[in-house]
Amino acid sequence: MKIIFSIALVVSAFTLNAQIFDITSYGAVGNGSTMNTEYIQAAIDSCHNNGGGIVRVPVGNFLTSTVFLKSNVIIQIDSGATITGSPTADDYPDVIPFIRSYTDNYTQRSVFYAEGQHNIGITGKGTFQGNGISVSFFNNAGNKPYGFRFISCTNVRYEGVTLLNSGFWMMHNQDIDTLVIKNIHIVNMNLGNGDGISIDGCKNVLVDSCFANCNDDPLVIKTTSLSSSENISISNCTLMSYSRAIKLGTETHGAFKNIHINNITVLLSTTANIPAKCGINLSVVDGGSMENVLIENVTMTGIKVPFSIRLGNRAHKYTDTAAVPGVGFMRNVELRNIAATASTNVTSSVTGIPGYYAKNIRLSNIDITFPGGQAAVGSGFIVPENINGGPEATIFGDTLPASGLYVRHVDSIQLCNIHFHALQPDARPDYVLDDVLHIDSAAVCDFTGVETINESSVVNVFPNPVAWGNWQLEVSNDLIGEKLAVYDASGRVVQQLMIESSRLSITSDKLEPGVYFITYKNSSIRYYGKLVKQ
Repeated sequence: MKIIFSIALVVSAFTLNAQIFDITSYGAVGNGSTMNTEYIQAAIDSCHNNGGGIVRVPVGNFLTSTVFLKSNVIIQIDSGATITGSPTADDYPDVIPFIRSYTDNYTQRSVFYAEGQHNIGITGKGTFQGNGISVSFFNNAGNKPYGFRFISCTNVRYEGVTLLNSGFWMMHNQDIDTLVIKNIHIVNMNLGNGDGISIDGCKNVLVDSCFANCNDDPLVIKTTSLSSSENISISNCTLMSYSRAIKLGTETHGAFKNIHINNITVLLSTTANIPAKCGINLSVVDGGSMENVLIENVTMTGIKVPFSIRLGNRAHKYTDTAAVPGVGFMRNVELRNIAATASTNVTSSVTGIPGYYAKNIRLSNIDITFPGGQAAVGSGFIVPENINGGPEATIFGDTLPASGLYVRHVDSIQLCNIHFHALQPDARPDYVLDDVLHIDSAAVCDFTGVETINESSVVNVFPNPVAWGNWQLEVSNDLIGEKLAVYDASGRVVQQLMIESSRLSITSDKLEPGVYFITYKNSSIRYYGKLVKQ
């Protein structure tokens, strides 16, 4: 999959030779107890009224409630400087934005607010402290403020700063054209809803070299209104969470398109020592759509489930007066070069719902390790559809009939070079494919599978070039006596044989056309190739 888009990076000329407006010149006192809201606002207003520039926050701890950022104003927080949000929830007024969205259900308060502004930013080497663990916020759960709420703005930049413990999401960037988030460090361990980097219906977005450790979603792209999230590039980030590490959703009223996420490391949160619910969580459940999404080069530990891709029909309205959305669509989504170590046996999944298929899904170069030790499900086991459910990785419960990947209601899926490693023997097949259309033979990797168990123990699987019906296997002598199985796409064993010599054949004259998986088990680690019969 090739995703082509451009991102406009605008640096306003006024920041190059900018006027500087020091907040202490307007009366601000950095003693950690003086309320400085009016002084910081005065500096912002003066900067804006004089053509723009930099509002400087010098060394000190400056307490504030809501301030309104205005066009052509950059907040520069110096090294050793801290802007601290008031710990009292009632110090923050409700500010209702013009744009209506599902966030009307959330708080309308924030420490920094801007709407309809351009050329604004938060930069520097200093710190924002949102006071998100204050007792007042705990007692006013519905009115905890965002750290930063920027809506319907153009050319917004966050760069260099450390952002700590907002009352609600650290930032809500909504309906923004041209958003740059670079080299920021987020820790958001508030009393709930501690999202990190939040992108909501924005276009032309660059996120690079960021760190986020959050009790909720550290990196999340949403569409809480009909505005689309598009032309987004995210790279070189480290994420920690005990929710979902990389999430596209949960609210999906608008479109997600042309999104590239690359070179991400997901680690166990050092703050809570709780694994993330899911490493990669992609969904379309409230109407809307998702297309041309590529997530690649991701390493994940400290997660419960590696990935979940879901087209469903939760059908939340984005406002009370909006029409109930129909089922959206999902197509052209690719995960590649993914390495994940999961702490549970909950299976990764790609699912649509009856009559509505996720289309053109590609999974390639994926390596998943999980605990294993689970029995096969019974012949009468039924996976619930849960059509209206929320898009969690556990939407079907804790047990699925496949150990590695469950696929249902999908039109065109490509599976290439995927490896599952169970730390204890797991009786479930690697894959179960149910109601899956158009498995393109060109998309299924020819298995030339050189799988190294140790230096002297190698399995080679390759097709006989003369006839598909006879696959030759060569194995090292220390594997003689082990079993080999062939599964069909639904997870049924269609052929089993004992490895009796270093060379053996798999014949397939009785197999119906379809996709089959060769599974070799040794020390509970599975190595497999794929057979395609047309």
